[in-house]
Amino acid sequence: MYEQVPVLLAIFNRPEKTRKVVKALRKVKPPQLFVAADGPRPGHPEDVEKCRLARQVATDIDWPCDLQIRFLDKNVGCGMGISSAIGWFFEHVDYGVILEDDCVPHPHFFPFCSELFERYAEDERIMRISGLSPYPARNYPYDYHFSHRFHCWGWGTWRRAWKHFSYDMDLIDETEFLEMAKAFYPFQFQNSLELDKFRLSKKNMLKTWAFRWNVACFAQNGLCIIPEKNLIKNIGFGEEATHTKCSNPVMENLETHSLEFPLHHPPFVFADSRPGQSLDNANYRQRSFKGRCGQRLRHALGMLIDYTKTMPR
Repeated sequence: MYEQVPVLLAIFNRPEKTRKVVKALRKVKPPQLFVAADGPRPGHPEDVEKCRLARQVATDIDWPCDLQIRFLDKNVGCGMGISSAIGWFFEHVDYGVILEDDCVPHPHFFPFCSELFERYAEDERIMRISGLSPYPARNYPYDYHFSHRFHCWGWGTWRRAWKHFSYDMDLIDETEFLEMAKAFYPFQFQNSLELDKFRLSKKNMLKTWAFRWNVACFAQNGLCIIPEKNLIKNIGFGEEATHTKCSNPVMENLETHSLEFPLHHPPFVFADSRPGQSLDNANYRQRSFKGRCGQRLRHALGMLIDYTKTMPR
């Protein structure tokens, strides 16, 4: 029997999707459940009832459980709303799983995290555990690999890692961020895209918490654990979504798979870039002809910029 882990469920105004996540949680019956909800948006009167219903669904718990709630009256947005909820979560627990209202976990996601929370409790190199694994299947002898990449749709971490998070990113300037970007992204056009995100985030024009969390982990050279088999199904694509309005056949509604325990642990800790490259290729193939041409052009321009920087002056 694995040690059950605390769970944070972050919700907003989607009661039917929340219901599916709670149904999945009912299968594992976590003994500690934290439910955080952002408030209705100004100018969206329909949010009042939708938020009320989502909160009602999320707290309809029929198993023995220490239930704690954090319901905001006013809307602070998905960036500050979720990141502050995670901060609240880690005021009470040392480690735990974070789910949003569109992330349906396989029951084996929880013993997967439990075993890894214990194994890497003191390993500062490991900063997060992903449940989503959208990568093409491969012949690999272990149940997970390490990566610099991170998928925020169903994941876990420790208080020791989250302490590095800063919504304002006030300890990092543009020059420092660009040096980090160069270390993680091989091409100039990727560096430029990430730098644009950083600048927009600094101005609070880009409000995503996940980008800021990536920056915190990049700054520590932190690794993410990713399962070889997918453990999370994202059901949130569509018009109701904030960031996933457009369909993505590579990422949405992925099938989940069971695991065998105890896990087969890799003997070495290194960032394996091969699954990420396979995913990039899959995403590239599903783009339109125009989209593929645009990506190739940006890639070529980035390589040209990189080359000109190495030429003697």
